Amino acid sequence: MELKTFKKVFSETLISKGFSKRANFYYSFVKDLIIVIGLQKSSFANGYYINIGYVISQLNPSLEQPQDVDGDVRARFSFDKDGKRLDYFDLEEFLENDQDKLRKQFEENIRKYVEPIVSLDKLKSLLQENQVMLYQTKLSAKQFLGFE
Repeated sequence: MELKTFKKVFSETLISKGFSKRANFYYSFVKDLIIVIGLQKSSFANGYYINIGYVISQLNPSLEQPQDVDGDVRARFSFDKDGKRLDYFDLEEFLENDQDKLRKQFEENIRKYVEPIVSLDKLKSLLQENQVMLYQTKLSAKQFLGFE
């Protein structure tokens, strides 16, 4: 798949789900949280990681336009391939006519990592259900949310 097509499907999907775009990042503002999504180009191949950062407003009062790496809690979009969960979108493995397939994968991740997160309590629930995410959670956020 061409990079232009990949980015177009990515952008259209996020904007259709209520995200706004500023520079290279997509934002969703919910009570006490900013959810930031950004693309990260692989240094080794023709593909991308899709990073999510959950920025807790009370811990970052001066951050107006955070990046995904500023997230107090971080995650990545992923998808199933041959029974394995992958978080790397290899453009060489997607054909131009795979746009619907790609869109569905993006929407599945949005349903899991974005739509349910409407408050700090819901973010805490996401962490409780997916405890591996605690490895990508800052200590200050763990303490704030009651995990430490």
